[in-house]
Amino acid sequence: MDPVAVMRAARTIRDELDSLLGDSSGELRDRLDPLLAEEGGQAPGPLADAVVMLIAQYGPAWERFTLLLRSNDQATAGESAPPSTGQSGPDLPAPGSTGPHSLPPGPAGPAPSDSASPDSSSSGSTNPSWPPPGQTGPDWPRLDDPATVALKHEPQPEPPPARPARDRGPSVIGRLTGAFRRRRVEHVEQAPAGPEPEVFPLIEVPDEVVAGREAEMEIGLSPGEIPGAPAASPAPEPVDLDIQIVAEGFEAPGGWRVRLRVGEASPYPRATLRLFPLPQDQPVTARQIQAIHVVRGQVTGFGVRALAVLDSPGLLGQEAAPQPVAGTRVRLADAGEPADVTAVIVHGDRPGRLWWTYQSPHFTTPDRAEICDLGMRTSEFGRQLAGQAQNLQDMGRRIASTIPRGFWELLNAVAGRVAPRRPSVLILSQEPHVPWELAALERPFDSSIPGFLNCQAVTGRWPLGGRRPELPPPARTGGDSMAVVYGGAEVHPLVTAFGATRVSPVLGDVLAMFAEPPDMIHFTAGSTVSEALGRGMGAGSFVFLEEPADCQAFLLAGASGVVAPLWPVGDGLAPEFYRRCSAGEPPAEVLRSLRCQAPATASAYQFFGHPSLTLSRAQSRA
Repeated sequence: MDPVAVMRAARTIRDELDSLLGDSSGELRDRLDPLLAEEGGQAPGPLADAVVMLIAQYGPAWERFTLLLRSNDQATAGESAPPSTGQSGPDLPAPGSTGPHSLPPGPAGPAPSDSASPDSSSSGSTNPSWPPPGQTGPDWPRLDDPATVALKHEPQPEPPPARPARDRGPSVIGRLTGAFRRRRVEHVEQAPAGPEPEVFPLIEVPDEVVAGREAEMEIGLSPGEIPGAPAASPAPEPVDLDIQIVAEGFEAPGGWRVRLRVGEASPYPRATLRLFPLPQDQPVTARQIQAIHVVRGQVTGFGVRALAVLDSPGLLGQEAAPQPVAGTRVRLADAGEPADVTAVIVHGDRPGRLWWTYQSPHFTTPDRAEICDLGMRTSEFGRQLAGQAQNLQDMGRRIASTIPRGFWELLNAVAGRVAPRRPSVLILSQEPHVPWELAALERPFDSSIPGFLNCQAVTGRWPLGGRRPELPPPARTGGDSMAVVYGGAEVHPLVTAFGATRVSPVLGDVLAMFAEPPDMIHFTAGSTVSEALGRGMGAGSFVFLEEPADCQAFLLAGASGVVAPLWPVGDGLAPEFYRRCSAGEPPAEVLRSLRCQAPATASAYQFFGHPSLTLSRAQSRA
């Protein structure tokens, strides 16, 4: 990756932020400007890598960024074919992303508060009645009741050619990412079956719509273009696919969710959804259509499409060329068991505004998104919470007060359904800054343990927004081999207890380890190489960090799960963690119980991965 081309493309993104991200552009601009100011004063390679990882967190900006880089590559190589949209470059990760109220009766949740739907920031919640706390009576809609699940079936301009770049060789991140991708490809090639058909979200909508005028949108599935892939149905058996739409600034008279039947007779179905853009104050407003794909309560795909809303028909035809659909591919087969509750959190059109939707295999959830307005940028809110780390109860209450009422009501209903076991909760979030898992329940399910969500329930979170990491999070990964990255002369306890391979935190040694990466990689405190190299790690490896670091970077490159503290702790829980995981316990459950035993320290540890993920040993997989 040419650092000169990266910085040139980043400056183009900086100039186009308002059209790419609308009112949400300020956060990326504030983070990008200091990096651009360092050009000429810092080493170009590391600076370009930092720029790439920043822009990768913002979907529409990332899609434009990769298009610019691909155009530069083709101009450099003398190619004349236009770049294909929707494909990531060889060395580039896909985007990641990113007063207390009294709580209602029952085990969990803040007090009822005004909530809004995506069609209006001021309208009240229109969710159907939820059951009283602890009750799951016959009036509560269930997924196993057919009556309640019958849902309605219903060219970019190229930048100027860049001068040919000198052959600098692959960057560190490129080498790391390439090594792990080669391992993934080799693993796929060894599989007995042929390549699985790829399928992506379909969101067809006019690039410009006029406020107050009905617009039709086609949503469904679109085939991928994979050489050698079979021209067959992406689902070997017929499956019902639910597509949940979140679109701020629109009204959907027919509802925000459709159900499609996927099978050999209709491998790529689609449905029409009517949208009404609401009146607005600005002549042109950038909006987004976000589509969440769900199979039996499990989120298996996500797509987002940008468009412009105009206040007058006279402005039609003045906006930019069509934008591609960003997001993950949609997985229909072997999606695994879903979490009991999945909360999907996406950005709104203003900084600090988030929209929450919910999925569960136990109940039919409302199709309207609920609003969460933090009153500030999510990054600033996260920094303020970090300042409260010495008082976890205050932090937990503040987080709980911002979570929409619908989440607590669904969690309460599910907890009553699955008792006596603990409910599992998966948080899929575009924003990486808020530790939602530390929300405090006023009336916990189990009063004998701390009342935080990640103690009362088995929790995991996962980034949302780009082509990687894919959905759903893996529910199984290898647990046989381990490497420990650390310095010093003493023998690390994990080497003695688990036969882990010692790896020096020297760049060359870590790169050599990636030639045959282990199932588990542990970075000790003081291994400063961990955060820099994590941007290129993955291929299914499970990663444990003893110091705070950028967990999303590991996941973007393919890690199956990541454990890291939100703030420095150093309590030495790793040996007990690995002992229990090696015995078959899911990492999310191990961390939950350890938090209950030592809440002052273990509560700092955040888990990125599926709540049901297990580290499987070879003999158990045989």
